[in-house]
Amino acid sequence: MRTRHCPECQAELKHKSYKVFHCWICPEGHGTLYPKGELEQIVKALSGLGDLEMAIWNDHDHYSVISSNLVSPDSGELLLEIRDKAHMNIVVYGDPETQSLWVHVGEEEKLLEHIKRESNIDSVGSYVKLAAEEAAGLFDDEQPITEATGQFLTALKLLGERIVRSMPHITI
Repeated sequence: MRTRHCPECQAELKHKSYKVFHCWICPEGHGTLYPKGELEQIVKALSGLGDLEMAIWNDHDHYSVISSNLVSPDSGELLLEIRDKAHMNIVVYGDPETQSLWVHVGEEEKLLEHIKRESNIDSVGSYVKLAAEEAAGLFDDEQPITEATGQFLTALKLLGERIVRSMPHITI
């Protein structure tokens, strides 16, 4: 196996294999190098999003990509600094040749927190809350009953669809 070095401290990166992915970790705690596609596997496993493609290399509408002064552990070329324009506080560094990603330790926590927040937005609980709010509209004298009933039924339909998505073993 080829030796890789940390782009920050030049320490030899240690290879680590997990059940669903593998990576190289800086022994000094600076970050992690993920080969092409591995970070997507992690995000997919954590979020339950199914097929996921992080189009950071060609989606300039959503990602800001600029040069950095860090050298890639894979190719020896300069890494690119990549930021999601909607979440500029999260930074990863990418090797345009091998498409591996260098992620600082602090950035991993930010990424995991973002995934957690996004998955909560689409959680069953958020749909239950929406259905309850719409049910309360049925008792609002200022809202026409047909409008309130329609909104409540729509919320229940969305809740049912979300429950089905969370339990893929159930067939319709």
